[in-house]
Parts: sequence; structure tokens; C-alpha cells
Amino acid sequence: MPALSRRARRLSRHVRQNPNGIYWACVVGIVIWAFVRAAGVDTHAPPIQLKPFVAVLVLAAANLGVRNWASARRDQAGIASRAYYGLGWLFVSLDLISIALGLRFSGGLDSAIWVVAFVVLAGETLLENRIEASITRSGACLALFLGTVPSPSTHPDWGAYVLEMVVRMGLLLAVSSVVRRLRERSEQVSIELANLKSELGLAEQRSSLSREVHDGVGNSLAAAVLRLELAARVREKADPRDPSITVLKEEAQQLRDSMQQVRDWTFFNRPWSTEVSLAEEAERLSHRTGLPIVTSGAELLAGLPEPIRLTILRVAQEALTNAAKHAKGATLATVTLTRDGKVLTMTLHDNGEGFDTSESGSGIGLSSMRERAEGLGGELLIESTPSFGTTITLRLPLR
Repeated sequence: MPALSRRARRLSRHVRQNPNGIYWACVVGIVIWAFVRAAGVDTHAPPIQLKPFVAVLVLAAANLGVRNWASARRDQAGIASRAYYGLGWLFVSLDLISIALGLRFSGGLDSAIWVVAFVVLAGETLLENRIEASITRSGACLALFLGTVPSPSTHPDWGAYVLEMVVRMGLLLAVSSVVRRLRERSEQVSIELANLKSELGLAEQRSSLSREVHDGVGNSLAAAVLRLELAARVREKADPRDPSITVLKEEAQQLRDSMQQVRDWTFFNRPWSTEVSLAEEAERLSHRTGLPIVTSGAELLAGLPEPIRLTILRVAQEALTNAAKHAKGATLATVTLTRDGKVLTMTLHDNGEGFDTSESGSGIGLSSMRERAEGLGGELLIESTPSFGTTITLRLPLR
């Protein structure tokens, strides 16, 4: 008994871990059901044509065995995807043929084997794309019809048959649709998690680099500024007309500007919380750079997934920083968010002199903005003409 129990547990574990294990469980269940029926249970049910029915079970078992072997070869040794694609359709076709013949030899409409169609349809729908799932769905309905349609010589009640088939095929279609929706939702969640993981990893790297730059270069620059200013004061007390005083003050100011740039860089590249509003970030940048920035539609970010909010804020940071540094003559920058159905659009515009986009080169900032947009399935457009300002448009799909 202990040995039998261990074998049962191993078999159960194999069925759970094997992708085709549930099909084997169905075959075993059908065999048990057939022997119980053959033993005389449910005398009102039509008899099973035992020999052809056993032949169908052998066909189903052989199909599963070859499928397991092919799956193992594909995973371990590797089989060309095109070749396995054709084998996959062969396996599915044999499954549906087995269901149709099994129904025909075990009572047709009164047979319980039609439930296996649910298992095959649900399993294949999880693995196939939309078009392939539709083909499998049609094949399952056809197998159900061919396995249960009565012979005209038996004078069947066609009205009752049609009603029963409508109900059964409706259930098959409903199961396939639900499984398909579950698969699509799972794929969407997987994409969102992958994007979020990538974004968090990038944020952690930037945070670490920002701390190193701030604590190392920033502190060194601050110390150098203090020493230069001290040297300028000492020289000024000794000889106010010493020309080196001006040089020391200019160098101190240059270093102070460099230190401010380091602080700006470390601030704008740290993984700040996305709960900080876009308007607050624009106001902070406007205060630092002196460029007036007007935002509208920022409330549309509320409730959106974090990867989308983070992308919006990062692109806005980069674009507004570029406008403050490079848009000559700019007196105003605007940030406008709009939503059209399932698309969120952010438009950033400055009234500076603009530039020729064909000669803009491939800066890291522009590449980073495009990569962020494409990472979420969106797009980034840059429109600029000399003397007419620059407009950056970010479009992101909202799944």
C-alpha cells in the first residue's frame, strides 16, 4: 500500500507539472467511465460500441504520447518552430477527431465525452493566438456536431437536438472567450510588470550614480568655491587693485555654476515619487531656470499606472530642461495633457528660436525620451522650425 500511494503521488505530480498532463487525466477518466458503463451502470443510456471505442482511446493515447515526445524534443534538442507549428495542428486535429469518434461510438448526444471538448478548447486557447483560437473553436464545434448528429433513419426529434446543440456550442464558445480574455489580461500584466521592473532598475542605477556625484564631485566643487572666495577676500584686503582678485571671483562663480548644474542633475535624476504633481515639478524647474512654465491637464495623471506617470514626468523634465538651457529667446514654455479615448497626449511647447531637427544630432536626452515612449508602446514627435519655437508631442496608449 505505501508503494502504491507513492506511485499515485508521483503520477499526480506528473499530471500537474506536465503541460499535457490534464489530457492524460481525461483519457484515464474516460477509460474508467467506459468500464463502469460497460458493467451495466445506467441501463437507460445507449450501449457503448466497445471495440471501436477502445480503438479511439488508443488513438488518443498515442497522439498524447507523440505530443509529449515532440514537446520534449522541442524544449531540449530544439525543433524548427515551423515544423513544430505543423505538428501542433496535427495533434489538435487528432484530438478533435478522437472526440468526434468517441461520441459516435459511446452514445452520441447522450455520451458524457463531449465535456472533453471543453478541456481541449481551453488548453489550446491558452497557447494560441486569436486567429488560431478561432480555428480551434470552430473545429471543436464541428467535432461536437459530427459526433452527435443522429441518423435520419432513427427519426430523431430535430427540434430538441438543435436546441441541445445550441446550448452546448454556446457553452464551448463562452469557455473559449473567457480563457482568451484571461490570457490577454495575463499578457498585459506581464508587459506592465516588465516595464515597471525595467524602470525601477534604471531608477535605482540613477539614484546610486546621483548620490556618488553629489557626495563626491558636488562636495569637492563646494570646497573649491569656498577656497577661491576666501583667497579673493584675502587678496582684496592686501591689495584691492590686484587684478588676480577678478580672476579668482570669476573662477569661483564658474565653479558655483558648475556646482548648481551638479545639484540640478542629481535632483532631476533621482527616483522621486510619482505622487509629486507635474505642476509642482514644472514650478520648481521654472524657479531654478527663470523660464516661466504653464501646465494644464495635469489632473489626468491621477489614477494612471505608475509606469505611465513616471514616463510623463521624466519626459517633461528632460524637455523642459532642454528648453531652459537651449531655447534661445524663450519667454514661455507650456505643458498640456489631453486624453482622447485610450490615448494620453502630452504636448510641450516653447516660444524660443527653435532649431533645425535634421541637424539636431542624436543627444542622450532625446534618445532617452524616445526609448521611454517606445517602451510603453507610444511615440515621441519633435517639431521645430527656426524662429517658430519647438513642440514635443508624447502619445501613450492607455491599456
